[in-house]
Amino acid sequence: APAEQAALRAEALRHGDLLQGAFADTYANLTRKTLLLLRWAAARCPAVPFLLKADDDVFVNLPALTTYLASLRSPRRLYLGRVHWWVRPDRDPRSRHHVPAT
Repeated sequence: APAEQAALRAEALRHGDLLQGAFADTYANLTRKTLLLLRWAAARCPAVPFLLKADDDVFVNLPALTTYLASLRSPRRLYLGRVHWWVRPDRDPRSRHHVPAT
């Protein structure tokens, strides 16, 4: 809605705390959303040693995380997260985790 977009632009101008992409905020576009964040961070924060991306429904144990990160000698390329090993793709088109065969 135009009024909502105008309010978002005003918020961004006032606080500089919004990042928007030209796509709908849907689960299917989560990859686009993540890539937008990574591109923005690489362009605007190239010297930061770490970047945290978490959903609003996720608990992040910051003391444990910072202790772990501080213990690393040279974390050049590090990804921490949940990796699903040996899981077959979900071919059910009704599932939000659907992966098409082609």
